Amino acid sequence: MAITKSKKTEQLAALVEKFKDAAGVAFAKFNKLGVEEAQVIRRDLRENGMSYTVIKKTLIAIAAKEAGLAEFSPNDLEGSVAVIVSPTDAVMPAQFIKKYKKDFFVKKTKEHDAYAKIDFAGALFEGNFLDAAKTAEFANTATREESLAKIVGMLKSGPQKLHSVLNSGLQRTFNVLQNADKFAA
Repeated sequence: MAITKSKKTEQLAALVEKFKDAAGVAFAKFNKLGVEEAQVIRRDLRENGMSYTVIKKTLIAIAAKEAGLAEFSPNDLEGSVAVIVSPTDAVMPAQFIKKYKKDFFVKKTKEHDAYAKIDFAGALFEGNFLDAAKTAEFANTATREESLAKIVGMLKSGPQKLHSVLNSGLQRTFNVLQNADKFAA
């Protein structure tokens, strides 16, 4: 079914606004994804503060350019593509695609080979378009919250270790002093 020019203009304007407010953008290839599965994904993304939009690849490329995110060709995206946008985290959309790829994986049978119903198509990061392979690597990057948690853990472990060293040293000194009079006699 053809989309009218006014409808495309509305979709483009809405996507440009999403892109302007975006911290992270990833593209998911969903060629074999069912309607119910897509609804599950949309709901999950919405609960995590992200959006899932299916729109023509040409409009995606135009919106990314107009929003100043990156320039790329619509041909860089393979298959039917959905846009996942996060306003808070640059890595989270790619990580969710990685999660869904695992969740919606179909194992090999006699009738067909193994395949993922949803897969990486690309991402936008720091003014660059990442292809599917680079997006898969990018999805392994820690999110902002994970990175902050690691930093806090490292900062917390230093004083804890210092405390245990000082405490064990004082305890040993106390034991030596307590037992010194036994050996002095």
